[in-house]
Amino acid sequence: MKNNRGFTLLEVMLVLLVIGMILKTLVGNITGSPIEDKLESESQKFAALFNLASEYALLNNIELGLLVEEDSYQFLAFDGLKWVPVPDQESLTQIYFEEPFHISLTLDDLPVDGQMIIDKSMFEDFEDEQAFEDEEEPVYPQVFILSGGDITPFKLTFSFDDGFELPMYFDVTGTYTIPLVVEGPFFDEQR
Repeated sequence: MKNNRGFTLLEVMLVLLVIGMILKTLVGNITGSPIEDKLESESQKFAALFNLASEYALLNNIELGLLVEEDSYQFLAFDGLKWVPVPDQESLTQIYFEEPFHISLTLDDLPVDGQMIIDKSMFEDFEDEQAFEDEEEPVYPQVFILSGGDITPFKLTFSFDDGFELPMYFDVTGTYTIPLVVEGPFFDEQR
């Protein structure tokens, strides 16, 4: 009789470990990375907030604006004298980003119709009257959300660059009306 020998427990565990590692790699590649998920989530959140702000402007017949700074964005309302945070809307407050996440606003490379451009000087006349009373520097949004439903064209880029991994970004683009278009992920391979 031949000596029949089966697999040892160690050999079975080794095979299961290899299969588990392969499955983890495959599932990780299919579902995306946590960084990609966070960027996409923030892009979608911004598009939803912008839609909310646009509807708020339309329903309340008020002019709104989007102020994008180095590490944050915020919706502002024009109260007839100056730009202030949107009243009674906690969801439209200032949103901050921490390193290595960044946001950047682009206005120049999109097609611009001359009739859609809003001149900041129409708001400056009202603010000049208040300049002597208020000591703080007035703020002006870069993107305008008009009460009629029109918006100024823009592209807001949500990016991740930690210096180690391949830089990744999502673009949110608005051209004259909502809905906004969210595109990505894109990878910056020039690094």
